[in-house]
Amino acid sequence: MNRSTPFPDHDFSTCQGRGTVNRLVTTQHPGRVYFQATYWPARLSQTATPSELQPGDPVEVVGRDGLTLLVKPLPERRASS
Repeated sequence: MNRSTPFPDHDFSTCQGRGTVNRLVTTQHPGRVYFQATYWPARLSQTATPSELQPGDPVEVVGRDGLTLLVKPLPERRASS
């Protein structure tokens, strides 16, 4: 029997890359990030230093726990004048 997978082009075992916080992420409550053209539940990785990430903050996805992405903050890039 041949079973097809719903997302054959995606390898979810190595979720890594950059995303943007969509809903507040704290150490106590998971939030949501925009990553790879969709929204994902997310929580701070154990190595992250701040206790919360605000909407619009850039993040690096460093792993996942089930369908929840583990993220850490990226330094904000500001346009120089």
